Amino acid sequence: MKKTLKMMAVAAMLAFTPAQASAGDYEVQNVLDDAMYGAGIGFMVGAGLMLISDVPTDNWDFLTKGLGYGMIGGAAYGVFRSAQSFARVEDGQIHLGVPSPEFAFQETTAGLDLVMKTNLISGTF
Repeated sequence: MKKTLKMMAVAAMLAFTPAQASAGDYEVQNVLDDAMYGAGIGFMVGAGLMLISDVPTDNWDFLTKGLGYGMIGGAAYGVFRSAQSFARVEDGQIHLGVPSPEFAFQETTAGLDLVMKTNLISGTF
């Protein structure tokens, strides 16, 4: 019963975790979204495997393992997907890499906000 309550608490925390990023961090937001979707899918796969096992009550760890593997896989997928968009075009050649972030202050109606930006594509034509 304790494991059930722990799993329900973890699922509730993940469900209500705000995964909002600032306006300049779309790639970070995408990685967080992919990690959360991966965790949900992993949890459901773990629940399915637990339910079709011979003694489902002995396999509560399938839920936590599915959640963990799903979150890691989703985050890896998000990083891989975002890394493909970091490109630089130079002399007809495309160079892929990880850009360095730039920090700046941006004026808003509430005052100044610290934002991070990075160039996704740069090139000379």
